[in-house]
Amino acid sequence: MNLLLSAPKGHELSEFLFALPFNLYGKAQKVDGHLCVTRSEILVYIDGELKDRYDFNDYEEYACEQLVGCSMMVGRIDDRNQRCICAFTNENFIAFAEVCKIINHYITTGLLVEQSDIDEPKCPKCGLPLDGYSECPYCASKIKTFSKLFGRLKPYKGVFSIAIFCTILSELLNVVSPYINRILIDDYVQPQNTSHWLGFAALCGAMLLVVVINTFLDWANMKASRYVSLNLGQDLRQDVFNKTLDLSMSSISKKTAGDLINRVSNDASKLQNFMTDYGKNAIVRIFSLVIVIIIIFAMNPKLALLAVLPIPLVLLIVKRAYNTVHMYFGRAWRFSNAHSKLLHDALNGIRVIKTCGTEEAEIEKYRVASEKWAKAASKAEIVWNLVWPFADFTLTIGNYFVLYFGSLMILQKIPSFGTLTLGELIQFTSYVGMLYNPLRWLMQLPRQLADVSISASKVFEILEESTDVRDDENCVDLDIQGDITFDHVFFGYKIYNPVLKDVTCKLEKGKMYGIVGHSGVGKSTMINLILRLYDVTQGSVSIDGVDIRKISQKSLRSQVGVVLQETYLFEGTVLENITYAKPDATFEEIVSAAKIAHAHEFITKLPDGYNTKVGNKGHTLSGGERQRIAIARAILHNPKIIILDEATASLDTETERQIQEGLNELCKGRTTIAIAHRLSTLSNADSLIVLDKGRLAETGTHDELMRKKGVYYGLVMAQRKTTKMKAVAQSPRPNALPANS
Repeated sequence: MNLLLSAPKGHELSEFLFALPFNLYGKAQKVDGHLCVTRSEILVYIDGELKDRYDFNDYEEYACEQLVGCSMMVGRIDDRNQRCICAFTNENFIAFAEVCKIINHYITTGLLVEQSDIDEPKCPKCGLPLDGYSECPYCASKIKTFSKLFGRLKPYKGVFSIAIFCTILSELLNVVSPYINRILIDDYVQPQNTSHWLGFAALCGAMLLVVVINTFLDWANMKASRYVSLNLGQDLRQDVFNKTLDLSMSSISKKTAGDLINRVSNDASKLQNFMTDYGKNAIVRIFSLVIVIIIIFAMNPKLALLAVLPIPLVLLIVKRAYNTVHMYFGRAWRFSNAHSKLLHDALNGIRVIKTCGTEEAEIEKYRVASEKWAKAASKAEIVWNLVWPFADFTLTIGNYFVLYFGSLMILQKIPSFGTLTLGELIQFTSYVGMLYNPLRWLMQLPRQLADVSISASKVFEILEESTDVRDDENCVDLDIQGDITFDHVFFGYKIYNPVLKDVTCKLEKGKMYGIVGHSGVGKSTMINLILRLYDVTQGSVSIDGVDIRKISQKSLRSQVGVVLQETYLFEGTVLENITYAKPDATFEEIVSAAKIAHAHEFITKLPDGYNTKVGNKGHTLSGGERQRIAIARAILHNPKIIILDEATASLDTETERQIQEGLNELCKGRTTIAIAHRLSTLSNADSLIVLDKGRLAETGTHDELMRKKGVYYGLVMAQRKTTKMKAVAQSPRPNALPANS
């Protein structure tokens, strides 16, 4: 549901930031109510009349409480003093809760978020979802989009100009052919003049020369166009790929891998073909059109007027058709994108599909997605193919007019029009054909524009998207020692809904720290902030006293080693995966890192040792083997700060113990941060950071926190109880009798 649903009577939605309907007020009285939020107040309307108004600062906190059958929004001064602002059905609970979070964020920070991404934002013009982008591709200015697209030709303007020059020269030479035909017919064919055979031969030679020159021009045009096409396509794909990797994690998370792949490959290729084919030819055809119109009006204005008479009607038909076809191509693009997403998910999740036995269900889902795409694309073609024959026939009516009245002029039956020779009529009809051919081509152009404009807007949306996390202009390359400081850090993936709340702590270099807490309290978020995958909402994270926003991202991440909970191996060999972070490492360094990670033993048993292909995402290896290669990769990186996010989660107890010994050697003299659900693995940490509901609850060693009997103590006791219950469930019952006794 949206946060701008409906306005009270007599008001427009544009007056408010948020406007939500409610239906209960006072003592469960049914009303037609609206809660509206401006930049400073909450306004409550009943039946279109203002009933109550609240300043944001009238209460310390705003909250939603779920009751039986309904919910209510309340303003609180403290636990005992609160007031019901309005009540509503539970279907609007999430929307009201979002409004409360936004207002609370304003009370805390003084910053008012004017848009919420609770739902997929929609285009204010057409109402279609924006699919994570800032501008609607269907309503965006086409002139602006194509201007940017032609701007991409700037590095190749010289070669592109050659292609255009060759094509224009070829068109100009084609204009000469009808003139030569007229001379042949009027001076040699019609009077059957055979005495001047030399002149006849010269004209035939001129026509042959035109053909030869045109052939050369076509060859030069093809070479130049191909050069521009290949380089433009490469540049587009490279730029989209570069920008994709440059985007922040918050931007990436709003898009699927299939969606991004579609932009790098399909959309970029479509733009490449359009620019060097339709883009170039559009310039040439328009030039040719202008030249031919000038020629036919110079020859005979009255016949020329008859020839161009149907053109305005045809242009109107094509414009109307473009609007419809553009809508259908937009729909086809969305279904194509959904098809790519489904295919990407199915191929990546093939193991889950097979283990769950859902092949038939996935085949059916793919069939439906593919069918929707095909139907949407075919509808666009059907609409255009219904319009095109009618538009083409309407255009050729002008040619019939020219032939009819031109014949009468030859027979001298309409003196007001003047007279024509047979050669002049053939010359004129040839020029009319040369007029209609560019028009026919340009009439087809809207169909291509409708298709390519969608791809262009999507590609430029990626290229022009601002990066949330960027290097400061005066950033430095810091030689990291390892001191990390969180100073009153607030962070939320939605700015008004913080995951971390006022976290302050210091991690000293050379020590090991464990981060513990229930799922969702912000453990991985703290790691993401240290790596600067996201920037803090408030406060700061510093390394060696320098705010990480002042440290270049390359310098920061090159000195931090990470072993994530979700191990990812790239397509390639074991050797390539270990050396990913340090490609210039010697083989001795690689083997040493593998031995510390206890990976060397199993690697040497593989068919090709370190040169064994690991397959897609390392599917040829077990989970524990993949994890050990990831640990070897981090060890080879030789970082100043080590982050272990469930680094030994995929290992059995014995292997975990062996690797822990290797990690203990690696961690000496380095700042180590570890997250582990098995709290026993963190018992030797120098200090534990305990998070609870996004806040720093406790810090201290394992023994200190156990004696304190606070949040950490509760976590340990709960885990011990769970372990004991599992052990009891798995142990055989005493005196159990066989099933057949």
